Amino acid sequence: MNFQYRGVDISGKELKGTLSAINPDDAMSRLRGMGLTIIYLAEKKGLLEKRPFGKKRITDTDLYNLSKELSVLLNAGINIDHALDILLGSTSKTSLKDTLAQILRDIKGGKTLSQAFADTQKFNPLINVMIKVGENVGDIRAAFENIAQYIHFQIQFKNEIRNAMAYPIFLVFASIVILFAIFKLIIPRFFSIFGQESASLPFVSRVLYSISNFINSTNIFFFLLGIGLIGISLRYMNLKKILQGVYSYLVYIPFLKNLIIHLELSKFSYSMYTMLKSGVEFINALILSKDVIQNTMMKVEIERTEQQIKEGKGIADVFSYVSFMPPMMHSMLRVGETSGNLRDIFFEFYMVFDERFKNSMRRILALVEPIVITIMGVVVGIIVISLILTVMSVSNIKL
Repeated sequence: MNFQYRGVDISGKELKGTLSAINPDDAMSRLRGMGLTIIYLAEKKGLLEKRPFGKKRITDTDLYNLSKELSVLLNAGINIDHALDILLGSTSKTSLKDTLAQILRDIKGGKTLSQAFADTQKFNPLINVMIKVGENVGDIRAAFENIAQYIHFQIQFKNEIRNAMAYPIFLVFASIVILFAIFKLIIPRFFSIFGQESASLPFVSRVLYSISNFINSTNIFFFLLGIGLIGISLRYMNLKKILQGVYSYLVYIPFLKNLIIHLELSKFSYSMYTMLKSGVEFINALILSKDVIQNTMMKVEIERTEQQIKEGKGIADVFSYVSFMPPMMHSMLRVGETSGNLRDIFFEFYMVFDERFKNSMRRILALVEPIVITIMGVVVGIIVISLILTVMSVSNIKL
């Protein structure tokens, strides 16, 4: 078996690589014999094992239910291993059941709760840190309550975006279906009535007739097959990295710039609020929260602030050099830094940027409907004019 590892040697240098061993214990023993302090160890799986078809993952809803139920059980005075055992018996989802069973085994084997959660590699690092902080302050229940609130925010945020996009997507899909029906059913029958050679038709009519001829069962089959092959290929490629690269440059498009900035800042601010509320130190909260930012350009600027804050510079002063952050953030951060209440300041940021994002999204989506309708009107108009020209050419009627 091959294992991927990451560790730190005696000098403090981080090392990572792949090791062949009989089992995890053998791999751990050999790495310790090399003088490494192990940070991460996991079996290296093949490509097909990493992304199996049909395997159900643990969803945000599963995480929310798990965190909320654990919070309720712990608040009732039930210890953590008994609470996990209760949830293990009540869940029917295989992936979640296996994960809970692994966590329960690790806890009974002497591991801490945060270590057991981290070893599953199924949970966001933010969640693992929040559990660890809860252990340190002796309040696991509050940690899971904070996790539930954070996951609820994620679910609600994604649902709002899906709901906002539902109608525009339906409108575009319906337009494509209508155009397909026109080119596949109406245009061929119309031209078959006249029985003319395509060369004698007006130019616009010849174009439409060619398009309708192209749309046949064979071409549709190969088109769908091509899409399927591309989808399968992308499944085993680093699609996330490719999309992140494209997404990073969208911030330079004028009408998308504010939308992306407000989206990323709302997520970042809520993550910072949750971390600080859970008792995480500011610099650690910053290191963890920057990972929720998907836009690479913005993430790099946030990363630059870490070292400056570690060097003792003021938080407000450091963030004032972040180009995409509005001046409002700098002044409010200065107030929060002075009063020692940065947690509530970041919650205010979240409220502001969330509202701005929603307003920007509404304005953009409000334009989708008239744009689609206009395009459909132009296309249908061209088709109608083409049919009229065809009739007039057959009837020898001059304009």
